[in-house]
This record gives sequence, C-alpha cells and structure tokens, in this order.
Amino acid sequence: MRTEARLLAIAVLLMLLCISTGCTDTSHKDDLNAARVVITSDTILSGMISSLLPERKYSIEAILPPGQCPGHYDVKLSDIEKLKNAYLVVSFVGMPFMSKTSASGRFQILVDAEGRNFMSPDSYVFGLNTIAEKLLRYFPEDSDTIVKRKRKAIAGINEGAGLIHKRIKKAGISGMTVIASSMQRQPLEWMGLRVVATYGRQEAMSAKEIVRLLEVGKSEKVRMVVDNLQSGPDAGKSIAEGLNVPHVVLSNFPSEKGYLTTLEENAEAVIKAAMLK
Repeated sequence: MRTEARLLAIAVLLMLLCISTGCTDTSHKDDLNAARVVITSDTILSGMISSLLPERKYSIEAILPPGQCPGHYDVKLSDIEKLKNAYLVVSFVGMPFMSKTSASGRFQILVDAEGRNFMSPDSYVFGLNTIAEKLLRYFPEDSDTIVKRKRKAIAGINEGAGLIHKRIKKAGISGMTVIASSMQRQPLEWMGLRVVATYGRQEAMSAKEIVRLLEVGKSEKVRMVVDNLQSGPDAGKSIAEGLNVPHVVLSNFPSEKGYLTTLEENAEAVIKAAMLK
C-alpha cells in the first residue's frame, strides 16, 4: 500500500508540473487559432471567397494561374499537398485538372455555373450569392460577417461595373459586330457588342470552320475578332487578318489585380481596338 501511495503521489506531482509548465496538448487550441485554409480551383472563386470571409480567420489561395487554360493545366505535387491540407476546397463543376487528384480537403464545395460566365458582372453577382449561401453552411459562426461582406461586395461590383459600362457607352461601340471565342461571348454581350459568330479552342478549329467564319465576318461587316487568353490567344488571329480587322485578346479569369480591374482592362482593350477602324 505504501508503494502504491508513493506512485500516486508522483503521478499527481507530474500532472501538476505539466500544467504549470504548459506541456499539456495545445494542438487543438492551435488549430482553433490558426487561419483556416481554403483552396479554390481558380481566381474567380478565390476572389469571391476572399470578399466574403473575414481575412484574419481564413487564408484563400487558387490552384489555377489566371493566364492558364483549365483544360491544359497539369496538377503539381505542391497543388496536391495544398488540397490535402486544406480545410475547405471549392471548385467549379467540370474543372478537369481538379479530377486528377483525390485530395479534397476536409470539406468540398462544387459550384455549378449553370452555363454562366462569371466574368460578366450579372453572373458574378449570381456567383457571390450562390457561394455565400454555401459558405454559411460550413461557417455558421461567421454568418453575420458573411452576409454583411456579401452585401458590400455586390454593391462594389455593381458600382464598378456601372462605371465601366458608362465608359463603353461613351466610346460609342454599343452594337458593334464581332466574332469571338465562345468563352468571351457573354462578357462581350454585357459590354453591348453584337456577337455574330463564335468558335472554340484553336486545336479544334478546321479549315472549313475558318472559311465559314470569314464568310460570316464579311457579310456581317465584323469590326473585331476577340480571342480568349486561356483557351488560345491566337485562335482567331488568322480570321482577323483575313477580315483586315483588329484582333483582341481578353482574359476569362481575374488577374492578381482582381475582378473589377480585369474587367476594366478587358473593356479598355475592346475600346482601343474599336478606335483603330
């Protein structure tokens, strides 16, 4: 009995020593204090989520560089590691490079764009509303903040896009006929341009398709050919040369400068090209 009492006393002393010196397990506390990592498939989603979640509690990063094509991007080992360690992974439905890895974080959100191009301001606002609703389910403790930030983000998009649209109208290019990459159709129509024909990726274009587009361009008096940076910046170049009209390349994903800046740069590129003819 005396030996058991002595062992019990030693155990109690060791426990008290651990408590006083901080050697208890703090990993759970560290997890609570650390920023939750959210990994997205691309810069459209990372930009949206950054505008919705409080910065001090979340770290958001995109996998796909803004200038690269989702269909041609090769997933890196560092990407797989990021996805594996993420608290939440958010991706558009159908992103081919995301299916190349089984790493999906602790939770995953799949966003269905429903045929919308989120580079169009109205679709971007739709996306903000959709993603905010999904984030509320994962982070209910930040619900008030998410709702407030969503309202602020939407107001900022509407104001910024409104100013860009006024600049387009002032330039007098509304109704201008263009041929464009199918990926740029919706943003161009938002700008007020009339897209009379579209085409797909450069590797999928046949000689017959090019002849057809040239015929449409001549009959419709097309003023510009607009390519999509990510799916092929030179896809429509030969068509523009054949029609003797300006060739423009727009981005379908926000650059590091953000969504509104990229939208403005796209609009200015179109305006500048329109002034050439």
